Amino acid sequence: MSSSGRYRRPKATPEPIPLDGSACITSIRSCPDDPARVSIRVGRQRVGRVLIETRVRHGLEVGTPWTEALAEAIGEELARGNAYRAAIRILTKRAKSSGELRRKLREYKYEADAIEWAIERLTELRVLNDEEYARMVVRSQLSRKPAGRRLLSGKLREKGIEQSIIDLVLDEALEERDPLADSRKLAQQAARSISDRHAPEVRVRRITGRLARRGFDFDVIRRVVDELDLR
Repeated sequence: MSSSGRYRRPKATPEPIPLDGSACITSIRSCPDDPARVSIRVGRQRVGRVLIETRVRHGLEVGTPWTEALAEAIGEELARGNAYRAAIRILTKRAKSSGELRRKLREYKYEADAIEWAIERLTELRVLNDEEYARMVVRSQLSRKPAGRRLLSGKLREKGIEQSIIDLVLDEALEERDPLADSRKLAQQAARSISDRHAPEVRVRRITGRLARRGFDFDVIRRVVDELDLR
């Protein structure tokens, strides 16, 4: 009920536009906020906004019959455009991998074909670049504290990065790093933070757990813990 106390009638659902050519385009107007597009109406219904090149390609004019083939072609472009613009908005807020972006667009219920088209287009334009994104993630992780390959690989898989890219990026990032030195540094920090009042086996278990959570291999962890001589 409105603030005036009167009930508002619900908006009527528009009748489907006939696709047999009996309906036609009744209005084509430029979009002041997007000069590259025009807004199309068929009968009294607004169909949507399409690129000017689409108008030229399909020869759209006032009076053009609205057929099933034309409706399908225009609908496909509208779906692609909607997914593409949503993807740009998402990436403007935060960088993402193609896998993360795909999941996000699916959550928003965009059509599968439109999502794939948008991702392919953004990849062609280098707006999406999974290799560079993976490098950024790895640099961020290693700048905080040392990490093993297992943890870094898991982080990248969570973000939808393909295994071939994970292998390439981690080979580059870890080529000059010494896992023993990295894990030794973490182990020493952990040892200093754990009170000597704890039993040796407790200290070993806690240090081992910390190194394991940072993705170091068990054989590396065992060697480093043995070096600390906590027992």
